[in-house]
Amino acid sequence: MIKSIVFDFNGVILDSSTHHINEDVIELLKDLFDTDFKLYLFSNTLKSKILRFDAQNDFLKYFQNIILTEDTGLSKPSDASFDNLRKVLSEVGGDTVYIDDGRNNLRQAERYGMVAIPFVDADRLRISLASLDI
Repeated sequence: MIKSIVFDFNGVILDSSTHHINEDVIELLKDLFDTDFKLYLFSNTLKSKILRFDAQNDFLKYFQNIILTEDTGLSKPSDASFDNLRKVLSEVGGDTVYIDDGRNNLRQAERYGMVAIPFVDADRLRISLASLDI
């Protein structure tokens, strides 16, 4: 049973083409926040950049934990970064959904037993999550 959902920042929450926050993903985060799923942010993005966007859009409050390369010294898709993520997620137990736009990160998530969902847009993400009863 899925208990946790991990989001990447660049390319998922932040639209890579417009460099604006993806409002549809923020709406999804709001919807998921009111459920029993634990939400995590796992990103190689600098904390200052994420905080700047959060100041304008107030989305970090939806995450149980924020795991950043800057804080851990471990960047995706390294084994060490995913070992650390697994350690953080062990507090939740159960299966994890991993959402990212990077193929290498998705492959690594699958290697670690996560359900990997490639991010294309919020509508397709909602469909993918619904297929998992989320």
